[in-house]
Amino acid sequence: MVFREKLPQGIVVTFNDVILLPGYTEVDPVEVDVRTRVSRNVWINVPIVSSPMDTVTEHELAIQLARLGGIGIVHRNLSTDEEVEMVRKVKEAPPYPVYTFCLDASQPARDALSAMRELAVDAIPVVEAGRPVGIVKKLDVLRNPDEPACKLSRRPVIATVDENPERLRRLMLENDVDIVVLVDSQGRYMGFVTVWALEYQRPFLPCLDSEGRLRVGAAISPFDKERALKLDKYADVLVLDVANAAHEKILTALKSIEKEITADLVVGNLGTYDSTIRVLTKLEKIDGVRVGIASGSICSTGVVTGVAAPTLWAVAQVADALHDQGIEIPVIADGGIKTPGDAVKAFAVGAWCVMLGRVLAQAHESPSPIIAVGEKKYKYYRGMASPGARQRRYAIDRYSRKVKDIYEGVEGLVPYAGPLENIVKEFVSGIQAAMGYIGARNIPECWEKAKLALVTVLGRKEIEPHSIRLEL
Repeated sequence: MVFREKLPQGIVVTFNDVILLPGYTEVDPVEVDVRTRVSRNVWINVPIVSSPMDTVTEHELAIQLARLGGIGIVHRNLSTDEEVEMVRKVKEAPPYPVYTFCLDASQPARDALSAMRELAVDAIPVVEAGRPVGIVKKLDVLRNPDEPACKLSRRPVIATVDENPERLRRLMLENDVDIVVLVDSQGRYMGFVTVWALEYQRPFLPCLDSEGRLRVGAAISPFDKERALKLDKYADVLVLDVANAAHEKILTALKSIEKEITADLVVGNLGTYDSTIRVLTKLEKIDGVRVGIASGSICSTGVVTGVAAPTLWAVAQVADALHDQGIEIPVIADGGIKTPGDAVKAFAVGAWCVMLGRVLAQAHESPSPIIAVGEKKYKYYRGMASPGARQRRYAIDRYSRKVKDIYEGVEGLVPYAGPLENIVKEFVSGIQAAMGYIGARNIPECWEKAKLALVTVLGRKEIEPHSIRLEL
């Protein structure tokens, strides 16, 4: 397979320049398997990786994304201890949503009613001295609202907080209950899980390591070995976080790190065939590559410097370089991916998964606060080479090296899109629909079957909604 031959020759094309052509298919979208790898040894159940940006990925988004089958890459625009703590929180989080509300045994039962309404549950745990002693049911509370919770409590079904989701489902079925109370290894109350919380992530399975913990990645600098080694104790993947990895000083510094880490190492960003070949000869440990330069919605590198390797074109270049060297490692398409269709175009030219920034910055779980402008809601989003991001990095990270005096990123607002769950499910459903049109049952089949064609500016307008008034 020569991926570069799928693209128009002699020009550098972007996602907007091409369309996917439909093909003969026997595949329904729901049958498409989107499981893939983000690195040599790390499988993910949906092909979505979050960008290591300080307005995109901290522990809350990484936890939710892993629960939905993807993987989050925690940004490095903070101190070493803060990044390590965020990664550790992801590894220690249960692989399903947990509610922590409870009633003290002496509280009146009516105190449970507001939590029941808010959480949409029919039972609440009762705790005494930090340990669960029962649950109160909604019907009992309505009949006897002034009674102490302990008098109305029933025997709880208890499991440890790291219990396998399927085991929890069996416990609920066997005991005919809708909630299971969770405790730590010492029997102390940690929260409770509901049958609806276990179902919310379906049809996707959480992305777990061999010990049943959520998968997570962390961004590293090639010049901060101490940080990389500390993160290596927790992270499944360490992601090199530089604009252009094909740099002698970067590769030299990375060589001292690659020998001492056990986590998979993703190198990037890369943009051309030749630069990929050079990087492959310099490093011994490369478990994945991050590809694309200057395509991100908040990246101004292409405007400021005139240098760019748009993601679609770059993925074909890098994928071919790896193939020609006989190296089979995942290619992560990074930048400019706005829609599920863009993701499948990236798969068509050799990507294994996609890294999303703007799409995920709109999620409730992203680090930025919700900003109201009139009747609409937004979230703050900035590039990591923007003025605000660079100032924070140089103030916090003593290993940040100031080698440029120009900003290559911008800052702004993106529409608030609600829970990450909705964003991911819609995005993955779009990927499955596109692959169904192609006739590809999985991403490797997409490499073989997907065909791209150049589209004109007028053609682009025709395939978008047109000739009607759209209510915004």
